[in-house]
Amino acid sequence: MKVTILGSGTAVPSLQRNSSGVLIQENKINTLVDFGYGNLRQLLNLGITYHDIDRIFFTHNHPDHMCDLIPFLFGSRYQLDARKKDLEIVAGPGFQDFFDKLMAAFKHWLKPTEYKLNILEIDEGVYEFESLKVQVGKVKHIAMSRGYRFTNDKGKSVALSGDTDYCKGMIELGRGADLMVLECAWPDEEKSEGHLGPTLAGKLAAEADCKKICLTHFYPPCDLGNIRKKVQDIYTGELVLARDLMQFEL
Repeated sequence: MKVTILGSGTAVPSLQRNSSGVLIQENKINTLVDFGYGNLRQLLNLGITYHDIDRIFFTHNHPDHMCDLIPFLFGSRYQLDARKKDLEIVAGPGFQDFFDKLMAAFKHWLKPTEYKLNILEIDEGVYEFESLKVQVGKVKHIAMSRGYRFTNDKGKSVALSGDTDYCKGMIELGRGADLMVLECAWPDEEKSEGHLGPTLAGKLAAEADCKKICLTHFYPPCDLGNIRKKVQDIYTGELVLARDLMQFEL
């Protein structure tokens, strides 16, 4: 299983960090978790087009986690090379209503022309998607927010938080995982509700006892050296600070 950070940034535009998005590749299946702005171009840097994505999971519907879905769907209609492979979008309760309003706002311009699009709302539980087992859990951000844990048939696992505050749901998703991709949006002194700072990120990772964490979703005030020190004071496993197009082989 290959995991690629497409965007390690936030809502604040940056030349170094695109908004949130992760690509998971397993058995020639391309799965996205979130699709923030800049991610579509990042996929092109990897040689992946709108034809190649099989499934998209959304942690929630904030713009910095999903707004590249709009040009993705729009481009998939390109009359000289329209997407033909069916697409599934998976998200928590309430996403279907949001998606219907999005489609209505753009009228027919996002509707598929030569493929089928299926929206699947799921809640807490364990689901099978081809060779991946996906555990879904509530995380502390907004009502729709869900975190995910993907496990392949060799037992390798990656847990992804999306946006979250410290919560038991994310601890359980990350428990013993080979990799946990965990947000760390703010320095401790700037922390806002629904997000993690380094102290709580370290506490969450330590309690989950995951093998490796990749911290991501950095707002500009983050001092990465200070984040590293504060997390390592609590969490003794391997720590990586995300950058765009960073890859992990599990």
